[in-house]
Amino acid sequence: MSDKAKLDSGAWAELWIKHGFLVTFEGLLSAAGKELGMIEDAAVGISMLRMASVMIVTEGNTFDGVNSSSCIPVPDSPYLKWVRINSYGKGTQTRYLVELCVDVNFYAQRVPSSLKNKAAVRFYPMLYEMGVDIRQWGSNAAAANFNKSNTSGHEEMDDDEVGIPDNDVLIALNYEAFRKMNAYAHAVYRYNEEPVVTWEQAKSDLHIHQPIHPMLKGLHEFIKSSAGKMEHGILDEAAHAASKLGGGAAIFCKSGKDRTAMQVTFKQSQFVNRFLQTGGDGLADEVDLDMKKVFKDATLMRVYGTRLPICDKNVGQPLYAFNSLQARFMPDILKPPARALAGFLKGGRVFSREGLIES
Repeated sequence: MSDKAKLDSGAWAELWIKHGFLVTFEGLLSAAGKELGMIEDAAVGISMLRMASVMIVTEGNTFDGVNSSSCIPVPDSPYLKWVRINSYGKGTQTRYLVELCVDVNFYAQRVPSSLKNKAAVRFYPMLYEMGVDIRQWGSNAAAANFNKSNTSGHEEMDDDEVGIPDNDVLIALNYEAFRKMNAYAHAVYRYNEEPVVTWEQAKSDLHIHQPIHPMLKGLHEFIKSSAGKMEHGILDEAAHAASKLGGGAAIFCKSGKDRTAMQVTFKQSQFVNRFLQTGGDGLADEVDLDMKKVFKDATLMRVYGTRLPICDKNVGQPLYAFNSLQARFMPDILKPPARALAGFLKGGRVFSREGLIES
């Protein structure tokens, strides 16, 4: 909504009304220990977003009239006045409508006509997941023999390290997300007469037949080859495809400050380099990126950008919660700068569990 030029034609808005707003979640959690449970919880929560729609309104032009007691004011925004969540239906038919009341002038100047007059946009969510840290590396390396290992020393281990790894869950989630994205791509950019596949069908039917859309062939190859290894290309390709389909993306890890910072700055650097090479198109496909420069620019953002202040606010230290050993096992493009590593423990408290910084 902030880029008027992109929305003037209303093309994306019309697709959102018809097919839903595609939102890709890029998970960086590992399929072992507590983080495996977090992945499972996230998958359920993200799927539930399918129950939600968003409507942009103004004062006096709301979904069912104004009930001020149910509106949540947003006092610090010059454009957003209040938010209200409406629920209707029962059981599996329960739906949620989120009303965003905006300033009248903003509504008139920035909101495409397709999104006016109480038009609701439903979410089209999906989760791509790939562990990118030492836990995932260990899970991949030890998965075959994990059940045979001696677990008698678990009481001495960090709780996050305990548990049987399940790398199959990552593959299953990524294939499910791919079926959804493939169905969306076919609906938006049709190139044959294949029947339309819904989000619900793509989620529940593991054997649904639909040709791989040409724009998603690279992503499919990454998923096919991902068994037993950290294939970061899945997240990279999925995010780029989502942007080409008019969708958005959200990145998360356990704490939202370390692994997330590495992924966010990598994507920012990619966008900037595409933008500069093409003279204005940060989403261009046919661009031969210099990955050394992309990594160099990402490193500058990781050291001098906004990510370290977030760490400082979170744990009281402007450092990333990695040590040099952990960094060695991360994908090259996500390796943190050595000068910004926190080391093993917070505040130099050696052998004190209360000093641990979690990534």
